[in-house]
Amino acid sequence: MSGRVPMESLEDVIRPGTKRGLDFVILEELRKRTGIMPHEVLKFAMAEMLCNALDTDATLLDVITETEGNYIKLTVRDNSTKQLSLEDIKLILDFENKASSKRGFLRVSRGYLGNALKCIFGYCHALALETNLPPPEVIIESGHNSYTINLKVDKIKESIDSEINVSKREDTAYTTFIVKLPTNPQVSNSSILTDVIFATSMVNPSRVIRYSFFNSEKGTLGSTVENARAVKQQTSVLWYTEKQFETLFNDFLRARLETQLKEFIALFRGFTAKKIIREILQKLNAQNHDFENVDPIQFFPSTPIRDVPQKKLLELYVIMRVLAKRISTRSISSMLGCIGQKEFEQLRERHGWKRLRYGKISCFRVECPSWKCQNVDSKLCDRIMDHVEFPYLIELAVFDRQADNEGLKVYQCVNFMASMEDIFSRIFNINYYLGRLGITKDTPVTVLVHLVCPVLKWLNYGKSGLDE
Repeated sequence: MSGRVPMESLEDVIRPGTKRGLDFVILEELRKRTGIMPHEVLKFAMAEMLCNALDTDATLLDVITETEGNYIKLTVRDNSTKQLSLEDIKLILDFENKASSKRGFLRVSRGYLGNALKCIFGYCHALALETNLPPPEVIIESGHNSYTINLKVDKIKESIDSEINVSKREDTAYTTFIVKLPTNPQVSNSSILTDVIFATSMVNPSRVIRYSFFNSEKGTLGSTVENARAVKQQTSVLWYTEKQFETLFNDFLRARLETQLKEFIALFRGFTAKKIIREILQKLNAQNHDFENVDPIQFFPSTPIRDVPQKKLLELYVIMRVLAKRISTRSISSMLGCIGQKEFEQLRERHGWKRLRYGKISCFRVECPSWKCQNVDSKLCDRIMDHVEFPYLIELAVFDRQADNEGLKVYQCVNFMASMEDIFSRIFNINYYLGRLGITKDTPVTVLVHLVCPVLKWLNYGKSGLDE
């Protein structure tokens, strides 16, 4: 019938929710997301970019800050063998989604190419606009390519697009991230940056870190490049609730549809052998032989994860939990990794400090919705899918220094990365207990507290504190 009004489409009836992309370029939203104030952004950016470099196989890292016009230019460079492709860059710059399917992994990790980098890029953009400066470019160099990035903010569509210009380069030995922040006297305090680098080197003694801050603070920390060790990054299905396992699986679906079942299963501790993978899939296939299942699906090691129905995920999860082997308290330090007394003793000798006192504690954290669950050995919770047990390790190194007028130095580190925040305050008041031991702010003592744990719960993306 002529003149008939067409029916509304579903897109018109069901309107999409508000996009969150603009949160990354609005200062107030960035403060809420990260817990970081503008004058702390340089330290936050340096620490996070350093995290990403240390999470590779890099053995040599350079961290440089310098003034360039109205900006502070921060460069973090590493010699890792990992090279970023254009697709990797686009994933990093996807402000609507996670940058990697591996972000949901529960494993020992310093940082990740995810929201923290987006927040850094967003802060560079937002702070420039607030000071009436043109938003600076972000430069990423990796492999044979140099990527020059400009954020394009569309306030009408509430989205952020990225203009990426690719050029060739000859020097392929390093991967480099370069960001620029508006000059601010508050962010030019090189002593804070030096402390972050120093503490990071203490928990990464086999990496060489060279630094130069505003041409006033320069140095090289760490031992020979040949001794570099990678952080162990194992994960166990026993550390995941059913929901977390499902989320990780779906992340892989979005990022890598062609991932095979054998590849996904082998990501978890104890399931790398072909024999155990076949056993898991045999048990999963056995569930299909129910008389009500008219058209049973057979799963093979080479089956793509896109062919796994969501309803089969719980069965896969339960089978893997039953077959997973728990680790003993004695094995925690070797599985998660630790610095160890020997490395700290060598650090003491290099700095000429008088004495080292070292302690290490290995424990398990149990989280369970059942009030009946009292300890790790409880058999009451074997079938509760939200019961998780994950290991953690605490190292404490106390160094007596010569009288140097620098007083007490307390460094708090998590997963081989330093933080100059009081990140343990909700869990343990370090300064209070030091005071009870007679150690005051004027005592020439260096204290390092190091937590290694595959399941971290931060209060915010700025990593200003650990949640209980």
